[in-house]
Amino acid sequence: MQGSRALARVTRTYPSTQSPQSVAWSLPWRDLPTLSRYAGHFIFGLLLLVLIYGVAPLRLDAPAFDPLAGVEGAPVEEGIASAFPAYAAAQPAPNARYLEPGTIPFTMRTWGETLPMLEEPRRVMRTSVTMYTVQAGDTMLGIAQRFGLRGTTLLYANDSLADQPDLLKIGQVLYILPVDGAYHTVERGETLASIAAKYKVDAETIALYPGNSLTEPYQIEVGQKLIIPGGVKPYVPRTVTTYQATGTATRAGATGTGQLAWPMSGRITQGYWEGHRAIDIAAPRGTSILAADGGTVVAAHYANGYGRMVVVDHGNGYQTLYAHLDAYYVEVGQAVAKAQVIGKCGSTGNSTGPHLHFEVRRGGVQLNPYSFLP
Repeated sequence: MQGSRALARVTRTYPSTQSPQSVAWSLPWRDLPTLSRYAGHFIFGLLLLVLIYGVAPLRLDAPAFDPLAGVEGAPVEEGIASAFPAYAAAQPAPNARYLEPGTIPFTMRTWGETLPMLEEPRRVMRTSVTMYTVQAGDTMLGIAQRFGLRGTTLLYANDSLADQPDLLKIGQVLYILPVDGAYHTVERGETLASIAAKYKVDAETIALYPGNSLTEPYQIEVGQKLIIPGGVKPYVPRTVTTYQATGTATRAGATGTGQLAWPMSGRITQGYWEGHRAIDIAAPRGTSILAADGGTVVAAHYANGYGRMVVVDHGNGYQTLYAHLDAYYVEVGQAVAKAQVIGKCGSTGNSTGPHLHFEVRRGGVQLNPYSFLP
């Protein structure tokens, strides 16, 4: 009776043209959650069987069992073997152990072992000197950093930068050393020991460096070029021209305030360091250049390396220099006020692009402009 009511409920819930028995039989297959649960149980059971089959040993050697052993009247040396000859043939060897342990080979491989092995690229260390041609927009410090060197290494390797280390020109060829140090040309009367002492290194450092290709007894010749790893070139003070005020400049505004302003808006491409005792400010050609402070123009001309330049004496011991100008609008002896336009940005002289080379001087010494600018 209960079955009839259940069947009736099923028939009402799932109307169909089939008989109630066929509808009831097809219900589990239409019930997807139930079907998936059955499938999951089946798969789990199958995996369990596979696991048991893989772990269980294929053969278990049970210990010898003699039911007649210890029975009075039974031969001790024969026991069950005498009653069952077939069993005697299956007896384990003397001293046999139950479930004899053995080594089961099992290998685990990590993801790193399964992935293809890639050989790490080897960096070949350069030991020879490279020649570099200065390109547009280059700075000396930028070139050095491109080759992983200090800026002073370019100074110590290139005599052409000795007098004007902060002035590069397009097409200029520079020696690029493989390591930080100096580049020396052997002169008459010099020895390996004297050269090493000059650059404050050991003679062995020069002799054993592969780039010098020296062999015992380490003879050197006049004109031979040597790489001095870690060498420091002796400091030679640079001669800076001091300009004196001339002409009949009006005294109004001829003395500066003592506080400098930025001479031009732009992007700093090179700061102040040992090889560049100035700052370079890059800007489009024609950008206005202003006097950093009031004073008197003491120089306005074309100079070797600097190109068109202007020097302003501020009357307090300080002078400012503006170089590589495309044009200047002042003349020697003229008084200028702070922030007055004195020229426009250009790329004259030894320059790799439009920019202002700005120096601050006192008593012929080039000072760090950052110390005076806001």
